[in-house]
Amino acid sequence: MSDGRVLALPDAHRTDGDHPAMGVMAVSPDGTRAAYLRGSDGALMIWEAATGKARRTEVTKPDSVRITGLTVSPRGRFVGVEGEYESRALFRDRVVDTATGKTFTLPRGYTLARFSPDDRHLMATHRSGAVVYATGTWSVKLRRSAYMTGDLGRDGVTVAKASRNDARPSGNRVTVRNLATGKKRAFPLRLRRGEAPYRARWDAAGRLDVLTDSYRGPSGRESHTYTWYRLDRRTGRLRVLDSFVVTSAVGDVILAG
Repeated sequence: MSDGRVLALPDAHRTDGDHPAMGVMAVSPDGTRAAYLRGSDGALMIWEAATGKARRTEVTKPDSVRITGLTVSPRGRFVGVEGEYESRALFRDRVVDTATGKTFTLPRGYTLARFSPDDRHLMATHRSGAVVYATGTWSVKLRRSAYMTGDLGRDGVTVAKASRNDARPSGNRVTVRNLATGKKRAFPLRLRRGEAPYRARWDAAGRLDVLTDSYRGPSGRESHTYTWYRLDRRTGRLRVLDSFVVTSAVGDVILAG
């Protein structure tokens, strides 16, 4: 945790490879929940930070599928599942409703992007455009014939994306785009030397936050400082909300938000 606490998930599935202690998991944007696959039977589990306990959902990973990524919605009701069949055939991304156990499967070629802060909308992307679904009915709210990535706002149409420019740090920015009208506005980010934007995030009140990353030290022994800022869209100024340090001894990091 950002405050240094260590919370174990002893029943989580572990992967093979460079980091054998790691498994496919995700944390909700507010850090209150985590989703992971149970090692014993592949069941999708939802862990609650408030209780330290995990509950089993009605979803279990099929033997023929390798799960490559999970996404937890801001309020924790939905979990997006990305993966592929062991035969390398294309796996269609899907969303699990952890309250009902029902699953919504995206059209072929679409990839999960972001949920809105209130869980009411989901944006999925395709190389030829983006589509926003209403999660209550999984009906299409709008389509946009332009490739989009970023964080979906509570209105279900506004997307914010943080972009880094290592060659020209003055080019670091957050771009806010309205999917319905196509209008966009860019906000330059005035960051410290060596600091770069990591992602942008809308909160439930419609405020825009930016997560940055800066690191120092030799490779293999470096430490990363992650900082959350709140962006004032009237002035372009940034206000620090939180900051925490992660050393290379931790290994891979999964960030809330």
